Amino acid sequence: MCKTFSEEERLSLFKKNENVTKEDVLSRIKQKQNRYKEKIKQNGPHPIEYYSLLYVILEAFYKKVYDAVLFETLPDYWAYYLDYSYDEFSLSLCHVFSYEIDNDGDILWTKVDAAYKLISIRPKSFSPEEYSQFYNVEQGTIRQWIRRGKIRTAYKEGKGWKIPELTPPPAKGYESAQYSWTDKIQDIPKEYEFLNDYVLATFYQDQTKKNIYHVLFVSKETFENNNTDKNKELLLTAQEREKLELFMISHPQIKYCGKII
Repeated sequence: MCKTFSEEERLSLFKKNENVTKEDVLSRIKQKQNRYKEKIKQNGPHPIEYYSLLYVILEAFYKKVYDAVLFETLPDYWAYYLDYSYDEFSLSLCHVFSYEIDNDGDILWTKVDAAYKLISIRPKSFSPEEYSQFYNVEQGTIRQWIRRGKIRTAYKEGKGWKIPELTPPPAKGYESAQYSWTDKIQDIPKEYEFLNDYVLATFYQDQTKKNIYHVLFVSKETFENNNTDKNKELLLTAQEREKLELFMISHPQIKYCGKII
């Protein structure tokens, strides 16, 4: 049975769980820094170079937040939200209009109806040659990873490729992926015109038949009114999957939804 909290208790728990002061924000960043500092010592799943670089960028982000002038007191149900991705670290001021609290007083989820980005820092990008040198991987291997859709963060700049520095070398085997877009995709091959009926695509490998890949396409209506009628699923071979993923990776309107750092 779900516990019922009074409005006063809900507000108190909201302030306890969320970042409502500058000190809260700095503490959260420092906690993340410390976690990655430990990974450097423990030799985590990614190369030490990745964790060391991540630690340095978090330090720069911490300093930027520390030097910023933020509100001393926020109105009720406003909070600072931190977001970390391979191409941007940001701090936003958000208004929460709905949220759920479990019996232990922890917030399970929140829904935001207003967000204002206050602070942002963007890690730099490597050329394939620079990436090769930094992570000590052969250049030919890097280019093969890009062609096969294994470096999903890569993007085209002119005729060449760039790779955000917070992109660790891919793991062995296939990893699930998700891509999103908001506007109608321009310069799209006829065979992929159907993508404009959707806004999100999720790729994953079949657990039984490893040479088959599932792609789930989600329509805009699903997010607007929970209407899933237009959603669809495709089954692709490895070659078909690589071709579609490479198109998505190389198109500037389509963004890889990378794992949260």
